[in-house]
Amino acid sequence: MQRKRQFICILLLFSFCLLIPQISQASVNQRVNARSAILLDMENGRILFEQNADYQIAPASITKILTLYIVFEAIKQGHVSLSDQVEVSGRAASANGSRMGLRAGTRVSMRELIKGMAVVSGNDACVAAAEHISGSVERFVGKMNAKARELGMTRSHFMTPNGLPAEGQVTTARDIATLSVAYIHRFPDSLNIHSMQSYAYGKHFHHNANRLLGKCPGVDGLKTGFVCSSGYNISATARRSNTRILAVVMGARNPWIRCSEAERLIEAGFRETGAPYSDHKTVALEEENAKDRTVSAAGRHRTGGVQRARAKKAGKQIRLASSGQTKPAASKKSALKDKKKINNAAKKSMAKNGKTPSRHASGKNKPAGVASGKKSAGVKSGAATAKTGRNSKAKSAKYSKEEPKKAAKKKNNKGVSHAHAMKKRAKG
Repeated sequence: MQRKRQFICILLLFSFCLLIPQISQASVNQRVNARSAILLDMENGRILFEQNADYQIAPASITKILTLYIVFEAIKQGHVSLSDQVEVSGRAASANGSRMGLRAGTRVSMRELIKGMAVVSGNDACVAAAEHISGSVERFVGKMNAKARELGMTRSHFMTPNGLPAEGQVTTARDIATLSVAYIHRFPDSLNIHSMQSYAYGKHFHHNANRLLGKCPGVDGLKTGFVCSSGYNISATARRSNTRILAVVMGARNPWIRCSEAERLIEAGFRETGAPYSDHKTVALEEENAKDRTVSAAGRHRTGGVQRARAKKAGKQIRLASSGQTKPAASKKSALKDKKKINNAAKKSMAKNGKTPSRHASGKNKPAGVASGKKSAGVKSGAATAKTGRNSKAKSAKYSKEEPKKAAKKKNNKGVSHAHAMKKRAKG
């Protein structure tokens, strides 16, 4: 009986231990629209959320975090320096994908190559740095895998220093989180470079692919990546007050989903850890709203008339649309034009009759339609009508005389041309 009780106690304790991670995840109630994800508090290493965190996937350009880790470590150990002039090989200059814009045979400082890797995600910069530090890309990749095992990235293997597609190159969201935490703790000053929103090298100007910079409060890194086999990846970190959160999203369908899902995780992480949300976003929003209210109050008197006119015009268009009309029946301008035409016609007809139009003439001297107030464009005098009739008769008589002549000429021409053609045939 006692053994049975002990067994039940052990079973209950084991069940409780299994429920602990689910309870901690329930506080961050998310479902990420990506293949895998993980969220953790970097201050104590507590995992706040995870979704398929051990699913193996191509790392893409997130690989460059490990490349930069080895570069900064080599600088710290004194093997290379930031001022080193690195010669760009043909292999580096011909690297595909995102590029810094290096040319074969030129020399670039290690400082610029680091910016090219961190901000531009330059594949050419990674190859140049790898060859300078290790002599060849293959030896540098060997260092990468040794460092990954040292950091505890048990389900990762790397084949290139830049993350370009290669068979057997895989990682997981959990391993990328492990790498990101170790990288930030070892080289915290690197975030000064990762937080740069743009970078120019020579004639090339590049924007950082991490769109959370400047958008999500507190975000100051870290790295994005994309290859067709995995989708869109990101390892993003943000700091508010004394709390730093890390969110890793792997395999999103597009860059907008990648950033929106990472931002949702970051916000959920700060809410869970109790970091003051108003320190950044709320205060910024309140200041922006206050500015908007000030501007609207200052411009209310100037814009009020314009707004009323626009509203009136919109209402008129809506009434016309509802009645099935596309244009108004007659506007004021068209009515004035018609009135002007009628007045001109009346003046011409009076001039033909030998009468001089007067601005203050009485209704008796005006044509009947004008005197009665019914102005019409078709008002004509008798003399004008008679003259028109005589002109039309003259034109018809002239036409009737010329028509037989034209017909005879046409006939003669036709006959001549036919006779000429017959002569040619005879000669041929």
